[in-house]
Amino acid sequence: MSDRLWAVVPVFDEVRTLGGVVERLRAHCPVIVVDDASTDGSAGVAARAGAVEVLRHARREGKGAALRTGFGAALRHGATAVATLDGDGQHDPADLPRLLAAHFEAPDALVLGHRFGAAAGDPIPPLRRVAIRAADRTLGPILPTPLSDSQCGFRIYPGAFLREVALREGGFVLETEALVRAAWAGYPLVSVPIQCVYPRGRRSRFHAVTDVARIAWYLTRVWFGGGGPAGIVRPAAVASGARLARDLCAAARASPDGARHAGPM
Repeated sequence: MSDRLWAVVPVFDEVRTLGGVVERLRAHCPVIVVDDASTDGSAGVAARAGAVEVLRHARREGKGAALRTGFGAALRHGATAVATLDGDGQHDPADLPRLLAAHFEAPDALVLGHRFGAAAGDPIPPLRRVAIRAADRTLGPILPTPLSDSQCGFRIYPGAFLREVALREGGFVLETEALVRAAWAGYPLVSVPIQCVYPRGRRSRFHAVTDVARIAWYLTRVWFGGGGPAGIVRPAAVASGARLARDLCAAARASPDGARHAGPM
C-alpha cells in the first residue's frame, strides 16, 4: 500500500465495532479516527486498536464536520490520498485494495465504492435501495457521468482535491457536495464494486427520508443558485427532484419500519 494513503473514520458511539475496523485498516494505511462526541468510550477503543491519531469533538457536530476534521489532520500528515469509511462495520477494510487500485489507475479521480455491483454480501434493505437509487437519479443531471451508488461513504479522495476545494456542508450532505464540487473542478468520479455489509442490530445514522431530503435541498440550491460551470444545470433536474420526493414517500409508507428502517445506508 502507499505510505501516503491515510484513512479517516468518523464515529459516534461505535464501541462494539470500531476496534476491529481500526485493526484491519492498519494493515493498509495509517488511521485517523474522529470521535464526534461519543458517550460510549469509542475514542479509547480507537486508541487501543492502534489509530495513529484520535480527534474528539467536544459536542456532536455531525458526519460532515467529522470528515472535515479528519481531512485536515490527514493533509497535515502529508497524505496524498485519503480513504474514508464508517466505524460501524458496514464497510469491509478488505475492500480497500480494490479502491486503491482504481486510485492508482486514475490518481486525480474521486473513487467510490458501490454496493449494487458486489459479488457477495448482504442484501440492501428495500428502503435503503430506493433511497440510494433516488439520490443517484437526482444527481444524474448534475454529474458528467452517472454513478451506481452516489451515497456510499467508502471512498478515496485525492489529496489535491481536498486541498483545492473547501467542503462546507454538514451531516451526510457533505459527501454529495464533494461529488458536485469534484465535477465542477474537473476531477473524475470512478465507482468500484464493494461488498454489502449490513451488521445485524445496527441502526443507521442516515435516515432515508430526512437525510435524502436534505441532500435534495442542497441540490435544489445548486440547480437554481448556480455556482458551477455553464451548462451543468439542466431542466431535467427539477423532474428528478420530484421523483426523489415521490419515491421516498412511497418507500417509507411501504416499509415495515418506515423512515427508521434499521441498517446502514
